[in-house]
Amino acid sequence: MGINRRDWLKTAFLGGAALAFSPLEILAKQTPNYKELNNDGEAIRLCFNENPFGVSPKAIEAMQKSMVDASKYDFKYADVLKSKLAEKNQLSKENILVSAGSSFLLELIAKYVSINKGHMVFPEPSFTIFAPIAEFLGMSKTIIPLQDNKKIDLEGMLKAIKSDTKLVYLCNPNNPTGDLLSRTEVESFISKIPENVVVLIDEAYIEFTNQPSFSNLVNQYKNIIVTRTFSKLYGFAGARLGYAMAHPDLLKNLEKLQSWSGGEISIVTLAGGIVALDDVDFISKVKNNNKLAKEHTISEFEKNGIKVIPSNSNFIYFSLDNYKGDYFKKLKEAKILGGKTYEEKGKWTRISIGTLEQMQKYTNTIFG
Repeated sequence: MGINRRDWLKTAFLGGAALAFSPLEILAKQTPNYKELNNDGEAIRLCFNENPFGVSPKAIEAMQKSMVDASKYDFKYADVLKSKLAEKNQLSKENILVSAGSSFLLELIAKYVSINKGHMVFPEPSFTIFAPIAEFLGMSKTIIPLQDNKKIDLEGMLKAIKSDTKLVYLCNPNNPTGDLLSRTEVESFISKIPENVVVLIDEAYIEFTNQPSFSNLVNQYKNIIVTRTFSKLYGFAGARLGYAMAHPDLLKNLEKLQSWSGGEISIVTLAGGIVALDDVDFISKVKNNNKLAKEHTISEFEKNGIKVIPSNSNFIYFSLDNYKGDYFKKLKEAKILGGKTYEEKGKWTRISIGTLEQMQKYTNTIFG
């Protein structure tokens, strides 16, 4: 897809008006009890899939030390981070684009595919915060509902592709369900998509699984973009850091839509990200807690007859259809922030995984 600069300039300055509020603000407004509990220092946040252990102590130390360079335009940090990410994913630096969070990249990709307008396909529910921007810029969409078992309907998505389709989106593991598509499923899916259609694979939660990233396919399939985030495993939700992996030609086109690629990331965040990648002890602690706390919570759901989707992430998707009592009232009384209702049919909602102690309090609250 070529960049039509004239058409782009007509819309570039309008993109910010696509949403009156940020996606997180919208999600917060939809989260029960958020207004009442958000500023309560005792409240337990189990609503936004945040890391309950915060940021690695080693990363915090590096961020503090980097403050001496905060007055400079220091390019070495971004270069070092790109090199480490390339090595981690067995790619070259030319395959890597860093950004202030993966949400920034989803927005950038949405603008890129919207330059000459067209059509996009994505599952629902999923993490489609970019969709309103693309629609504002003239894109049409086809939403493919999840299957009854809450798996993404890949066959339905393939059938929805049209002659003017520009983007197909997969979140894997999917948010909010936590379901994971296998490599075989996704590779077969990708092989059937026309080369002129961008396939965006959002891997925000892949590090909570044992499945390898699809980043190893970006040089084979030049239309694939794989996005990752530091917000979950590494605890950088507020610090804002993410990256995309794609064929160098595709990344060069994305960079043409930026006045300064990567310039939106602070030196402090970059310094922390560089060190966070190597803090094996912290990463192990987060993963081990996530496994134990998730197993505890799912076990309690199943013992109490609550339908739950197997989770490959740091959250759990479950149905309140068989729940006795006022679930959200109980959470409010215990000062626990839980997720919103994503599907009215079945009353499907999501809970983020906190520490084991937090999840024990959570299950005691709703089942006690």
